[in-house]
Formats: sequence, C-alpha cells, structure tokens
Amino acid sequence: MELKIIRGMNNIGRELLEIRTTEARVVVGFGEDVGTGEISESVNPMIEGLTCGTPSYNGIFILRNPENSNIVNYAIKKIPIFMPKKLKNSFEIYCDFKKIEKNNNIIGITEDTIQKIRNLEITSYVIDYSNFNTHILCFKDCSSGKKVVVSGDFRNYDGKYEKRKLDEAISLINSADYLVIEGKFLGKYGLDYSSGKILFDKLKNIMKFYKQVFVIQSETDMITASNMYNVAMKTKMIFIENTLLCNYSTALNGSGPNPITTKKVYSYSPLVLNNEDFEFKRKYVNPFYINNANQKMKKEKYVMNITKDMFQDMQIFNKEKTFYDACVILAQWKGSAVQDKELEEFINVLKKFGIDYYELYSHGQINFDVIQKIISKLKPNAVIPLDFSFSKDAENLIDNFKVLSKDEIIKI
Repeated sequence: MELKIIRGMNNIGRELLEIRTTEARVVVGFGEDVGTGEISESVNPMIEGLTCGTPSYNGIFILRNPENSNIVNYAIKKIPIFMPKKLKNSFEIYCDFKKIEKNNNIIGITEDTIQKIRNLEITSYVIDYSNFNTHILCFKDCSSGKKVVVSGDFRNYDGKYEKRKLDEAISLINSADYLVIEGKFLGKYGLDYSSGKILFDKLKNIMKFYKQVFVIQSETDMITASNMYNVAMKTKMIFIENTLLCNYSTALNGSGPNPITTKKVYSYSPLVLNNEDFEFKRKYVNPFYINNANQKMKKEKYVMNITKDMFQDMQIFNKEKTFYDACVILAQWKGSAVQDKELEEFINVLKKFGIDYYELYSHGQINFDVIQKIISKLKPNAVIPLDFSFSKDAENLIDNFKVLSKDEIIKI
C-alpha cells in the first residue's frame, strides 16, 4: 500500500492524495483552490490518467462542498466519483445554477457504506450531520490488512459534529497505520475554532442597530446561513434566502433554515433568473413563490443573503430608496474573497450607496483536542497533514507527525 500527495500542499481546497495498492489506485480530494494561488492549474489540472490520457485511476473520493467540487468535471469520464449523498444532491443543483456540465458518473455514498475497488475496501462513517454531512473514510488494503484513515473536513461548530458518531466511528475503525488530516485544523494551536457562540454575539451586537442586514457569504454555506438565521430570530427579524440557497437548504432536508419547513424564512428570486427558461423556473423558482419575500421586505426588518450576481437588484433597491438603516456583512472566508474582482466591485458599489460595511467570519473547525482524541484511539504510525497551514506548536505536540513533499511516496 502506498500514499502520495499529488498537489495542494499550500492550497486550501486543492489537496489531492493518492492511495494505491497492488490492484487499485484512487485519489481523495480533487477540489478547487479557494484563495491561495496557482489558479491556472486549479482551473485546468493536467494529471495523467486522471484528467487526461488513458484512465489509470479506479476512483475519486470528494469530501468538499459544491462550490469547489465542480472541478470533478475535468476527470476522465470513465472514472467513478464518490461523494456523500447530500453533497451529490446539492452539487447537481449548483451545476444547474452555474451552467456547469454535470458529470453523470457520480455515486452518492451514505452512512456506514462500504465500497470495494479491487483489493481496496473503503468504509465511510458519517460523523457530522451539518450541511457538510462529513464522512471519515477508512481505506483498507485487503491483501495486507494495512489501513489509511482520512479525517475529512468535519466541523465542531458548537457541537455540530456528532460526538457519539465520532466515538462509534473510531471504535469501529479501531486502528490505523496512517492518519491523514487537514493541516488547517492545526493552523493556530490553542484557538477555539468552535466559536459559534462568539460569532453569534458579534452578529447580534451588529444587527441590533439595523433594519436591513445584507449578508455576502459563500453561496452554499449553510453554517453561516444558520448563524444568520438564529441571530435574526433573536433580533426579531425575518430571514430571506435567494433562490439558490433556498434550493440548497431545502435539498439538505433539515441541515439549515429553508422556506418550506422553517418559520420566518422567505425566498427572493434575483432578477438574473428572469432570463432562465421555463423548465428551470418550474424546477427551481416556482416552488418558493408562496413564501416570496417581496411584500415582507417593505414592512419588516430582515436579514438577506446576497451574491455578486445581484448587482442589478441592489441598484434597483437603491433607486427606489429601499435602503434604510442598512448594513452589509462579508461573512465569507477572506482568502477566496480577496481574489474575486467582481465581488470587490460589488462591495464597492454597496459602499457608495451609503450602506455600512463589516467583515465577520469564523471557520467553526474542530478543536485540537478532538484531533488528539482521534490519534489516541487509532494510534497511527504517522500523522500526515494535507496542507502546510499548521503551526510549529501543533507539530511538536503530535507524535510521528510527518510532512510529505509533493510526489513523495510512503510505502506502508
């Protein structure tokens, strides 16, 4: 059994790990860069046997959210792609909205399922029932019995990860020869990443002074949407989702606020969707007409998520003098925001309208003690970070911490 990091050691979102046995060859990751360089390679990755040439891989395992998963469409069509079922559903919605060609070779994996690829057995354990629906993956070489565990991108947003499920998963896995984690978990050792309460208080202190709060967030980020909704309820405001977020939140079935099942949640259809065809509107716009926010916006205080393609909407709001006691909050990871020139222009226009501007974001990633718990239970021979965004303090606290160079091969 062999491990190799193909790319993404310095790029959050672009990590690509290869796991190989005598008969099988798969990759884990394969996402887009979310704000740290090498954009051209991110857009069109040329990886022999994976994206070009004769297929030499037997599977791709995706663990990330839709916005940086559409790169899977560059994969050779014959290679099966595995991702959590919730992610698959939301990814298909995202592709329809963004006019991205769908890859029909995607397989949605569910809780505690086992995939068998030649002599490689992959078991999936759901440990996070948030919108990430995160899975720990255990790769077992059936010929040698060796195991590699990939921790995934799960979150501890005020306990949103399921402690019972995590304990159950690591108990069933029992041991690991190698544990692969995301290095950014170790980015600031000692920092409480599970800062939902801190974020909630900061939001509440801002939002209580306004009647209109416009939130710019990653388009499918339900963790931020959930926080905004909770603060809206505490400050007696209604919550408005644009059509993409309405569809995404509804498809996730309970992982966040949505206009169908959640009180005081309404929909807003951006003007750009007026150009869509009948079938698109029937499928994605019409189901939310009954909870349309247009009349509510004239009477009530509200929190509303907006995106840069709502430029025309915001211009009309300004022309009709709709803004009063308004602010806009950038609740998006700064690493991705700073490279987005269209978003920068959108924000500058909002500022010119006289809207107060704030930046507020929290990762909500797991605490270091959770990583230590996983290590103590599985007792891996080595712990490998998938990117370099870890601190020396954390490195010194983990036994057998091993940083791989690009294309360095570890034989297990």
